[in-house]
Amino acid sequence: MTNKRCPQCGLVNFPGTPECRRCKAPIDWGSEASLSQPAFSSPAVPGAGGGNFYQTQPFQAVPAVPNYGAAGGADALPYPQDRKLRSGLATASLVLGILGTFSLGILLIGSLIGLILGIVAVLKVNREPSVYGGKGVAIGGILTNSFGILTIIPVGIIAAIAIPNLMMARMAANEASAIGHLRRLATAEATYQSTVGEGQSFTGMQELIASGLIAPNSASKNGYQFKVRLLDLDGNAALAGASDAVRFEVVATPDTYGSTGRRSFYTSEEYVIRCADKKGKEATSSDPDIDELFREQEPAYERGSSTGRRAAPGRRD
Repeated sequence: MTNKRCPQCGLVNFPGTPECRRCKAPIDWGSEASLSQPAFSSPAVPGAGGGNFYQTQPFQAVPAVPNYGAAGGADALPYPQDRKLRSGLATASLVLGILGTFSLGILLIGSLIGLILGIVAVLKVNREPSVYGGKGVAIGGILTNSFGILTIIPVGIIAAIAIPNLMMARMAANEASAIGHLRRLATAEATYQSTVGEGQSFTGMQELIASGLIAPNSASKNGYQFKVRLLDLDGNAALAGASDAVRFEVVATPDTYGSTGRRSFYTSEEYVIRCADKKGKEATSSDPDIDELFREQEPAYERGSSTGRRAAPGRRD
């Protein structure tokens, strides 16, 4: 006699066992049909009732595996590794780096932004390689943006040296022009006195312009402002063309101190130009003579041949 399988639960029982050791169902040892494999419609699950430890449940089918990469199939899905990775930050970093290489780092701000985008892109690729891509592009963006930032250093050094020299040269040229224009105004006053003023009175700037002795733009020229004041013998203000306008003063001050010029200039009916650094205010008759100032600044070997230059009546430069 051989072992027999329970027709209810399928447990194999030893010969001579009257009932199943699991479900307690009777076993007919005299029937050959008990040797056949029992049919199951569903797997047994633990349960209670009727003395059985298992009860049958409806069979549930296993979900089908997704059909990846099936050629020609309507339900074909792409492989996960074929999904397009994000690389927007890396691309933007490289574009800013290329532009910054030829434009001084797009004024530094563009290259700094590109450098930050490149670093962030590399970090994202290392952290989530299945979502982000373009690591090589991001590294290229980091390198090009770094080069764009480095190009600013030599340009900044050159600018720091050249710009102050250019400003000094510009101010020197404006001051030289102011001296020359001051002489022309003094010469115009002398001409007016000897002609219209009948050798006695002077006049204002508007009358000098109307008489054609000076240009219409004589009040402002090459970064300097010019004013003509008329005085009587006592130093009080006098009217233009009046008989008591026997003295005049011409002053020149820079439009923007430290940018268009530093020194202020002064001349009068004595035709001596005086100058001083007045911080943008007007020079006066007590300031140093410009000829003496220049002679003090000349080298010793040139002072012997130097001659004083004064704004004399009738002189034009």
